[in-house]
Amino acid sequence: MLSRTLRRRHAGEEANNRVAICVDGADAAAAAIRAGLPFPELMQRLAENGATHLSLPEWTLQTLLEEGALTPLVAAAPRTEAAPIGHWNYLHGEAPLVAALATALQKRLPHSRAAVLDGHTLSFAGSLPVIGQIGLGFDQARAAQIRAAGLGVVPRPVSYDWPDPQMLALTLADAAEAGRIVAFAGDMILGHEMHLDATVSALEEHNLTFVYFAESRHQKGDWFIAKRRAAQILLGHHFSPAEMVPLDYHAACHNWAHFARERGIRFCYVNFFRVLHATAPLEGVSYVHHLKHALEDSGFEIARELSYTPAAEPPQPGEIAAAGAVSGGVAATAVADLLDLPTAVAVPLQLAAIAGAAALPYVEEARNQAAAARYRQQQEASHHHDHHHHDHHHHDHDHDHGDLHALYPPSYAPKLIALAGTTLGPWAAANLPRTGPILQLANMAALAAVTSGPEYQLRIEGYRGFNLDWLVPLTAAALQLPNRNARLGVTAALAAGWLAARRVEPDLLSRFDPGHAEGHTHHISAAMAALGDLQMAVGPKPARKWSGLGPLLGGVSALLTRRGRPDAAAAVRLLAAAGYALGLVSFRHPERSLAETLLLAAPSLGAGTAVNTLLTFLPAKK
Repeated sequence: MLSRTLRRRHAGEEANNRVAICVDGADAAAAAIRAGLPFPELMQRLAENGATHLSLPEWTLQTLLEEGALTPLVAAAPRTEAAPIGHWNYLHGEAPLVAALATALQKRLPHSRAAVLDGHTLSFAGSLPVIGQIGLGFDQARAAQIRAAGLGVVPRPVSYDWPDPQMLALTLADAAEAGRIVAFAGDMILGHEMHLDATVSALEEHNLTFVYFAESRHQKGDWFIAKRRAAQILLGHHFSPAEMVPLDYHAACHNWAHFARERGIRFCYVNFFRVLHATAPLEGVSYVHHLKHALEDSGFEIARELSYTPAAEPPQPGEIAAAGAVSGGVAATAVADLLDLPTAVAVPLQLAAIAGAAALPYVEEARNQAAAARYRQQQEASHHHDHHHHDHHHHDHDHDHGDLHALYPPSYAPKLIALAGTTLGPWAAANLPRTGPILQLANMAALAAVTSGPEYQLRIEGYRGFNLDWLVPLTAAALQLPNRNARLGVTAALAAGWLAARRVEPDLLSRFDPGHAEGHTHHISAAMAALGDLQMAVGPKPARKWSGLGPLLGGVSALLTRRGRPDAAAAVRLLAAAGYALGLVSFRHPERSLAETLLLAAPSLGAGTAVNTLLTFLPAKK
């Protein structure tokens, strides 16, 4: 059953090989102006050099004023009646723009009495600082220009104060008219946090794809939308201005390829270099060109049409149960061995652990189904009663925990199964040298299978180790050290290290998981380049290249035991547990393809297993 899950995951990963390159629309417009180039011509150049999309910012009065598209100017015949709210405001601009803005304001804020005066003046009641921040839709003429250049349009809705469901529905309807992929601007999702239901409903109604910037997690409310829209999201990333400071575009391209390989990024949101490392406005076109080739050299296809999810379907409870049985059996074996339990106790313990772990996904599914049923009953009951409008408004703002459980069903079973395998599996493998490599392979397969669903591959859900995945196996190994002082010293050091790590790094082992992001750039000397190559070859990253370390050290430990050197054998067994823990790290990051992980892990694991077999089965010489 595990093999079927893994085959389906591999097939999904092979199909999920397309990457989009979306250029920031404001940066592109600025570059065209500084270069004296018509904007349509710049878009054509971007498309020819690999760009697939261009973003389209949402109109706000503030940004249009900053750009000079609107100018404060009183109409020739200003309004004489008293303003119903605030005061009358007058903004002069081109007739089509002013007409579109007046219509948008009339729909969103009818009490502002928006109107067009003199054919070119937008008039509305209120305050410019308050109303100027509100999103007023998108420039559909610019969207048509972008499509005509062969690029997809990515609307960027803005967030603002007090957006009600009708206002955000209007914005997302306008966004759908412009493009099918939406990347929200700023650090807050429109509708967060009291109207996310309306945001999700509008995304579903218009079949919009949500760009989830999981790498930076800079947008409040993004996880909730991703959880509800897992069937139609894209993993995206963009470099912040601070992140771009140490980079030139060559190094940035290496980083983009790294994120696509190691972090599952399929939507590259590209900002041009402006001050540092920017020699000319049109250098951004060269940046896009090099990015395209960097991604293609890493095996990706640059495409406007993308796959939204890397797996065809999530693992079924039976498949998760199979992985749970493996992890439960390995964990119980470790406990029985650590406590030196007799067979009469160890076997029932193993059977109970296997049955309990295998039951976890079914228990979780039953709880989630019950919560969903209760939520449906509550919704049906609410439709049968004629509530006052205020009651509906209050219900939208005050979800109870039952609603949250139904809308955002938790995913505990895969996490618990994975944690059981990563905490106790390395010790079991290290303490049973002959079967250690087999236990490690089973653990790797279970980890890869249990985290193979779209939610885990799209980083909506993720493995949680709490640094127990190195503390538990190393502590178990330390407790087996024959020397009392060494036993107490190592155990105390591990406990202190765990307490310190909790404050600064919630997942220490993951720091060693990803491969190296950057290649050597033009300003590095040959000597420094050679040193860098050496550091990358022998350094701890990526962890998967050390997958054979655990089996190898396990074999050495067995050999030392047979040669009557228990102290040395126990010390090496401690290192073997660390090696086995390190070997599991790469298999709990499903955003990276299995093929990419196995490319380095398989040769190392094969070599380590071969040495283990040689050392554990050959007779020891005295």
